[in-house]
Amino acid sequence: MAAPSHEHPGRPARDRHQVTQAATLAVAILACVAPFLGNQKKGGLFGTPRLAETFGDDHLDNPYLERRLQAGNGTGSNGGCLRNAWGRSQICDFDDENCKYKLPEACTSKFTCPAGYYCTAGAYAAASKEDAEKYFAADWPSYGTQCMAVNLDGTDVDAGDGNTWYGYACECQNGFWCPENIVIPNWCPQSYECQRPSQRKKCPQGRWCKQGTVRGWPCTFGQDCKKGTIAPPAGAVFLIYFVIIVLIGYAVFWFRDRARSKRLEKSNKEMQDYYDVLHSKDSTEVERRAATDSELKSRFETGDDKDVEDGYRIEFSDLRLTLPGGATVMRGPSGALECGKSTAIMGASGAGKTTIMNLITGKVKKTGGIITVNGEEVEDLQRFKQRTAFVPQEDIMLRELTVLDNITFSANMRLPANWTTEMKREKVMEVLCTLGLTHVQHSIIGDEFERGISGGQRKRVNVGLELVADPKILFLDEPTSGLDSVSATKLCKILRDIAEKQRLTVAAVIHSPGPEAFMSFHNFLLLQTGGRLVYYGPMPKVEQYFEDIGFKYPRDETLTPLADHVLLKVSGEGDPSPGAKIKLKAGDTWDHLTGFTKLWHIKQGLPAPADDDEAPEKVSRAEAIKASLVHAVKETPRAYARLFCPGGGDPDRPSASGAYVFYICFRRACRQNYTSFKSFFLGVVCLYIAIGFVLGALFTAGPEAPNVLGGYPLDICRTQYPELQGSCLDLQSNDYVTTIMTVLFIFIALSAATSASTFGCEKPQYWRECSVGLNTPAYFFAKVAADMPLCFVSIFALWAPFAAIFVTPMAPGDLFVALWLLNIFGYFSGYFISFFLPYRYCGLAAVAWSVWWGILFCGITLSMHSASQLKFLFYISPCFWFMNAYFNASTYHPYKRVREGRAKGEAYFMGVTRYASSYSLLVNFSSSLGWLILINFCLLFLDLWIITTTNMHKKK
Repeated sequence: MAAPSHEHPGRPARDRHQVTQAATLAVAILACVAPFLGNQKKGGLFGTPRLAETFGDDHLDNPYLERRLQAGNGTGSNGGCLRNAWGRSQICDFDDENCKYKLPEACTSKFTCPAGYYCTAGAYAAASKEDAEKYFAADWPSYGTQCMAVNLDGTDVDAGDGNTWYGYACECQNGFWCPENIVIPNWCPQSYECQRPSQRKKCPQGRWCKQGTVRGWPCTFGQDCKKGTIAPPAGAVFLIYFVIIVLIGYAVFWFRDRARSKRLEKSNKEMQDYYDVLHSKDSTEVERRAATDSELKSRFETGDDKDVEDGYRIEFSDLRLTLPGGATVMRGPSGALECGKSTAIMGASGAGKTTIMNLITGKVKKTGGIITVNGEEVEDLQRFKQRTAFVPQEDIMLRELTVLDNITFSANMRLPANWTTEMKREKVMEVLCTLGLTHVQHSIIGDEFERGISGGQRKRVNVGLELVADPKILFLDEPTSGLDSVSATKLCKILRDIAEKQRLTVAAVIHSPGPEAFMSFHNFLLLQTGGRLVYYGPMPKVEQYFEDIGFKYPRDETLTPLADHVLLKVSGEGDPSPGAKIKLKAGDTWDHLTGFTKLWHIKQGLPAPADDDEAPEKVSRAEAIKASLVHAVKETPRAYARLFCPGGGDPDRPSASGAYVFYICFRRACRQNYTSFKSFFLGVVCLYIAIGFVLGALFTAGPEAPNVLGGYPLDICRTQYPELQGSCLDLQSNDYVTTIMTVLFIFIALSAATSASTFGCEKPQYWRECSVGLNTPAYFFAKVAADMPLCFVSIFALWAPFAAIFVTPMAPGDLFVALWLLNIFGYFSGYFISFFLPYRYCGLAAVAWSVWWGILFCGITLSMHSASQLKFLFYISPCFWFMNAYFNASTYHPYKRVREGRAKGEAYFMGVTRYASSYSLLVNFSSSLGWLILINFCLLFLDLWIITTTNMHKKK
């Protein structure tokens, strides 16, 4: 049988909507802060102003600055060479690679400031060099900077009175460029490296040199760094990664699709062989089956079926259920569910049709009554759970998978572990043939977004998911709801046929069946509002019974089906006719709520039912709460143990092991996530490469490449206004940290919105499978494992263009590992969110979650020191540890000390340690990643605990 061709995306359309919604909100937030980010290199919201830029363009109106500018004119004491003096014409733009803040002529005529030093203290006339150094040490404290008194190229310039002019030269720090005769140091110009502050050299080929570079940073694979490169061009290096991803992905999908095609061919051949055997025209086989069917039918008619081997006859008597608040919802119905027969359960609204099934199966604990199985009294059917199946009213199944995929998974999970693969496959084929699904076995179920099989076929798949477990007791909750009369009749006939041929005990709640569908059942159980019994017995005797109690069915005078006629009378339409054979006792008035039950008791010769119309005994709220707590204390530990460590099953029906459940769940999850190469290519590779490219381009736009620049020397900063001293000592630019902090929440929001569908879209499916013994840890870890390749590829596709454009001293591999761990946190966060919220809210919640951790508690916007009372939130924030790792690798480690060249091991930029202390970014790269891994593991097991322990009532 040829499989119908179809192609569908790996995630439903609503999943893509969630990701789009989250991405749109993230970009909107990013657009709001973009104006501030554009100013970060000039101070702005996150940066601090550079020293020279604090004067701005209004320096001519500043008397304090004007006094220094006038020093070049030779006015004032000290021969006009004052502290902090430079010539007016020497103020220049920092983008000028030849910018020098030179000493005015009034100073250069008295002393020479050597290359590698700056002379800010002005001139002083002293009798000796030692006297000059003592003066300068007192007037201009160096605060640890190496300084010395200098004269004019070794020549003493007479200052009068036997004194000589001296200047005070302080040694430049690494990262600055200090040519001869400058007042204040300037950073090494971009496109140059300054291995010594006294000289600069064009950035050599194979390296890149931003402003403040001591030794050019080496270019990595795929980067074309010519001589004088400021920042390596992105080029097409990320295209190499793009091609690698595409080729590997295509190869994987090609081999998988090829193997799947072979399996489908084999499956179709086996199905055809099975179908031929099942419908063999061999006369011997036909006669044997006819004889068997005749024998079974005769036994059904005589009722001699109680001792049929491997069957279950369930009898219940006086079942009662009183809620903790005192309300009674089940008032003593009695009856039986017979082996080899199907029973229809009907009733008015609130009659307890589903409740009576829940009482029998044990999903709800009864408060009174007796239940027996083959004559043995039991509390409920929990002992026979492996042989009991329950078909819910909703068609709960994975819509993106095929009919065969859904039914095969149910068979592999629920059939005994000692069954061979061939036996399980044969059972699947039997169910497909029995339910008439062979021609659609390779079609997807479909939903409102993508067309699949019809509604009637979907109902039969819903039955097949339970029937393939080889049960002996089958309960169905309104299996015909939503079906047309033809489909409903066909399904009811299938249920009758299953009961007869497979010796099943079948009970189904039916709502408004057609005449033919109604008469397809062997027995009929009718309930009145409040859980009262109206009728139980063979279906052919229903019409005669209602005629006997005065509600004759006018078969030739109405178009109303018998089932509707019965329900109308039970709901209160009309009174019994005076000529009824079975009447209430003299003195009793007719009440449709209690009258039908009284008539049934009279018919069966039973005592009158208890008067339950009196107001129920009220139970106080405290007593109700106490009863609920006692029940929770008794039942919860056992329920947890059953979910975390499912038992091995019965000796004759051992359950599948945890490892096997993990295997089949993993295979199913992979089919969900990776349906086709097209969806993988467009939905993952292209999307995330585009996002990475946009982010990288956005944060490198501008005249200056993102960079880190250190603080000024301490002796210069101490002469500034007190309010400016801190800014002077701090990092003057830290674009790496401020930029990555801004996009952290985008990374987390994207991954969390994507992963929310992993569990959020199939919670009902999980609850259904849990109720029949699914190993929750195996299922959970299988779903997580199936998501990890998607997590890896998505962050790889995003990292490739971003790292190629946004270049830092951090090794690209280190950045990828850190971002991957952060992406894993985003995936685990999506799981966490989906457990608590409906799926439609998960996209918005993912954005809020990412802002909380990625912006508020990353350690930059809100520092740990400024919010010490919230310190614990920083310790559990993965973004805080990511920022520790990133700051250490991109800023602290490269700029704390020089790593290469002649100055290797020497101090680099001041302000790095100060910045790290201010924001508590003190943990090294490897330790920070260790904390990030630990948080991910804790969140993973928290997710496992939450998915296992929540919604316990839906897993019964």
